[in-house]
Amino acid sequence: MNDLPPWSWPLLAWAALIAAIVLLQGKLLFGRTWVIRRTDPGPAAARRRSEAVWLTRPRGVQLQGWLTVPAGDTPPRRMLLWFGGRNENVAWTPDLAGWLPDDCALLAFNYRSLGASGGWPSEAACVADAEAAAAWGLAQLALPPGALHLAGRSLGTGVAMQLAARLAASGRPAASVALITPLKSLRAVLARNLLLAPLTPWLRSPLDSIAAARALNCGVLVLLAERDRQVPHAHSRTLVKALQTAGAAVTVHQLAGTDHRSLARTPAAMQHLGGWLRMTPRGHAG
Repeated sequence: MNDLPPWSWPLLAWAALIAAIVLLQGKLLFGRTWVIRRTDPGPAAARRRSEAVWLTRPRGVQLQGWLTVPAGDTPPRRMLLWFGGRNENVAWTPDLAGWLPDDCALLAFNYRSLGASGGWPSEAACVADAEAAAAWGLAQLALPPGALHLAGRSLGTGVAMQLAARLAASGRPAASVALITPLKSLRAVLARNLLLAPLTPWLRSPLDSIAAARALNCGVLVLLAERDRQVPHAHSRTLVKALQTAGAAVTVHQLAGTDHRSLARTPAAMQHLGGWLRMTPRGHAG
């Protein structure tokens, strides 16, 4: 090793860095929780009750989550399953529930290794977890498959789209899908970064929403930030076109004064999501 020319050391260091990133990509892509960012609890907060829940997965992996339901005696008639973005601890989602229709429960789990969830994240693991979470939530609330609505933010839009496609292929389509700052694929997002672009051939979690869009013909809400440096509007609009081509009824709103990070928690965005769900009947897929 001492006989190596001086110029080879930076090359070896770069190769070691690439190898480490490839091996650790699941954790790097899904991130880690730094803070829990709360938001306005919404006008219906007093009519909601929330509880911490756990989902047991194979090999003893425990996923941390929150289930928020109407506080009265009337049981919910549908359920919204939320998928967070990168670094997002979904402990904040009971705040979002206060903006939803009175007949709608809200369920969200932290991805593997985020918050108190165990395991190691990847597309395959997290989509399988998402399918299990949907089944668990519907069973807990005694709801049929057609009462399931999906929503995701940023990275979570990729998980939501993969789950929606999987459910549609199995004859159990989601009633609707809401996408906040959606990406067309994780590979496309990484390709915009000069340092990360060389890693795309080794990407094990492509989250290809364009491919998933071919299976959907349900109602889809798309919310875009006014300014978005992480996911260009062109990427989101390419996904919108793919969904429309597949037969989905797509509603698009761009919210002034928002960016990629702030959009999901702004009152205007939550009002749009809640209002759109009120116009989407339970079990209706169009």
